[in-house]
Amino acid sequence: MKWLALGAGYVLLIQAVVTAFEIVSRKLFNHSFQGVDELGGYALAIAGAVGFGYAAITCAHTRIDLLLSKLPLAGRAVLHVLAAFVLMIVASGMFWYGLRSLRQSISFGAISTTPLQTPLWIPQGIWVTGLALFLLITVVIAGRCVILLSRRDFAGIEKQMKAKSQEQQELEAAGFGDKLDGAN
Repeated sequence: MKWLALGAGYVLLIQAVVTAFEIVSRKLFNHSFQGVDELGGYALAIAGAVGFGYAAITCAHTRIDLLLSKLPLAGRAVLHVLAAFVLMIVASGMFWYGLRSLRQSISFGAISTTPLQTPLWIPQGIWVTGLALFLLITVVIAGRCVILLSRRDFAGIEKQMKAKSQEQQELEAAGFGDKLDGAN
C-alpha cells in the first residue's frame, strides 16, 4: 500500500509540474495543452482514494483527541473501535456512491465534454478501485478491533488505532520510523 500511496503522490507532483508548464505556456505563448485540467481532476480523485486507504493504515486521518487522552485505556479502546466502525461506514458510503456513478457512466456510455472525450468509465473505474481498497482496509481494521475487543486486549486496540505524533510521522517519512520504534 505504501508504494501505491507513493505512486499517487508522484502522479500529483507530475500533474503539478505539467499544470505549471501549461500556465506558463498560455501566458507566454498563448498556447494551451488541451486536457491538462481534466487529467488533473482524474489524478486528484484517484490519488485521494488511494490516500484514504493509506491514511487508514497509518492512522493518519484527522482526529481530535482532547477527551480521548484523558480516558482510561478501556474507554479509549471503546472509542477507537467506534472510530473504526465510523470510518468503515464512511468508506462504504463513498464506495457505494462511486460505484453508482461508475454504473451510470457505463450504462450511458458517458464521455467527458472536453477535447479529450475520455470515456468516463476509465478514470471512474480506477477511482472506484481505490475506494474499494479503502473499504477493504477499513473492514479489516474494524474486524481486528472487534477481535481485540473480544479478547479484552485494550492495549492492542490502542496500538493499532492510536494516532502518531507529528514528530513520529516526520521521522517515518524521512525513513527513520523503525529506529524510533527501537528507541521506545
